[in-house]
Amino acid sequence: MWFESFSRSASGTTDSEIVENGRPVPDKGRNYVFTDELIAAVDVAVGLGRPLLVSGEPGCGKTELGYAVARRMGIPRLHFFSTKSNSESRDLFYTYDALSRFRDAQAPVGATKQAADVADYVEFQALGRAILDAHDKAEVAHLLRGRRAYQHAGQPERSVVIIDEIDKASRDFPNDLLREIEDLSFAVPEMGSGRDGSETPETPGSIPAARKPVIIITSNEERQLPDAFLRRCVFHEIAFPSDDVLGKIIASGLDRRLPKAGGTFSLPEPERQLLTSLLGSFRALPLDKRPGISELIDAAALLAYPAGDPPPLGERLRRTVPALAKLRNDRQALSQLIEARLKGQ
Repeated sequence: MWFESFSRSASGTTDSEIVENGRPVPDKGRNYVFTDELIAAVDVAVGLGRPLLVSGEPGCGKTELGYAVARRMGIPRLHFFSTKSNSESRDLFYTYDALSRFRDAQAPVGATKQAADVADYVEFQALGRAILDAHDKAEVAHLLRGRRAYQHAGQPERSVVIIDEIDKASRDFPNDLLREIEDLSFAVPEMGSGRDGSETPETPGSIPAARKPVIIITSNEERQLPDAFLRRCVFHEIAFPSDDVLGKIIASGLDRRLPKAGGTFSLPEPERQLLTSLLGSFRALPLDKRPGISELIDAAALLAYPAGDPPPLGERLRRTVPALAKLRNDRQALSQLIEARLKGQ
């Protein structure tokens, strides 16, 4: 179908190199395990040119998805935005350091004082950079000035944007993004040439479909997002994986994790199955905090052992307790579950 642009163009691997906010990212997103449902959701979001809003419990791989999509699509530039409780919609596009500008303007006569361009106090952020990336440099040259000028690649290119944990911000944050999310354009009134902000510089209002940023928005569903915002997104919930998928996730996670420890480590299939079974039984209990996939990979790394004679299984299983259970009552429940499993073997 026409909207299968992600699955058709993807190489099937997550080995492409990416740069996040200007810095190389060696590991994030590598060996990510895509389910068919998740691939279909990314297909629809990319095909329609709409953000993909991803929900799921903490540690299920929501944020990592953005890195994996960038690698699999061969998109080298990724822009990451970490939402804060005080984030405003403008922060997603640019920040303006009004305090520094005021301080510099008040510098006494005779001090090292320059006639500063207001652009010196503007710094573009995740979605702002992605929109600039999507245009030819000449089209946005009026915005690429000042001491903190964004380093445009020269040629237009697609990038990936991760807006992480959007529900941390106030309800006004997504409400104030409606037009910009729809049009993928923004203005910088502070850089206007007139005193009243006239001639406000802005980005061109149209981006070809092949260059539209791929936007991944994550949510822990801590609060309901506005309906008008949800209408502009494609939605997918990452459910906790089946044991079969968990086994693949453990294998890929260990491939990333264990080489850093040095030596040759292994985790035989029976012990992987034991760990996933133990996790399932543990998560079924009335816990204060259920462990997620990131905790599972930590536990698998602790359970693995160097080549040679393995330490006793009981010793290694007990070592996983602090990784899987973060609160006192949960630790006690997990310890009891492990001891029961060991007695039953």
